Amino acid sequence: MSTWWETRRSARLAEVAYGLELFGAEPVEDPGVGELADAAGALAGEYRAGDRGPSVRHAGDFLDRAAAALHAADGLRGTLVPVVNHHLRHAAAALDDARACLLGQAVPAALPVPPG
Repeated sequence: MSTWWETRRSARLAEVAYGLELFGAEPVEDPGVGELADAAGALAGEYRAGDRGPSVRHAGDFLDRAAAALHAADGLRGTLVPVVNHHLRHAAAALDDARACLLGQAVPAALPVPPG
């Protein structure tokens, strides 16, 4: 596969790792997709179970979407790098929507996570 795809993958992983840090995840120096998926899932559970208001619970729904996209990327185990990048892009977009929820900006309703 092209070096461009690998570079894009590394940049997306760093973007998602930083996005998760903004929600309280531990900083990861060399993040793996599975590790980020587990962190996003744990954060989603915390945000949805909290009693800090509907916007926080709604952000948890988007964190759950990010976790689902990361688990899908992790399932490919590094093969099909363009498809991995697609899933990483969706995870980053879900984190952006979750951040918008916390900032009080209007975002679309989170779709339910399909069963894995």
